Amino acid sequence: MSDTGARYVLVVDDLAEQREIYRTILLHEGFRVLEAGDGDTALSLARAHVPDVVLLDICLPDVDGFEVIRRLKADPRTSRIRIVLLTATAVAEDAVDGAGYDEYLAKPVQPSEALEAVRRHLPPPGQLAR
Repeated sequence: MSDTGARYVLVVDDLAEQREIYRTILLHEGFRVLEAGDGDTALSLARAHVPDVVLLDICLPDVDGFEVIRRLKADPRTSRIRIVLLTATAVAEDAVDGAGYDEYLAKPVQPSEALEAVRRHLPPPGQLAR
C-alpha cells in the first residue's frame, strides 16, 4: 500500500460496477474515495470535498461529463482539480480537446491504468486542490 497522504479521488460513473472496480483499487492504494453515479452528485461532492483527482465518465444521467468539467473549471474553489476523462463513447479526440480535462482514457480502462493516471495527476503535496 502506498502512502498517498490521504488524497481524495472522486469516481464518477453511472455504472455501479465500474465505480466498485475503481474504488477497490484506489482504497487498496490508500486513497480516500468519493463516488457519484450522476453529474449533479459529482458536482455536489466536488464542491464539498474538493478532491485531488476526478475519474470522470462522459455519459452520465442529468449533467454530462463535459458540463461537469465546465462547471468545476468555472468555480475558483474547484478549478484546480485534476480530471481524468473516461469514456466508452466513440468520440474523436479532437472533439474532447480543449474540454478542460487533464487526460483522456478510452474504456475499457484497466484498473491499474486508471490508478497510474490518478498518480500522474496528483498535485505535489504543497499544492493540493483543496
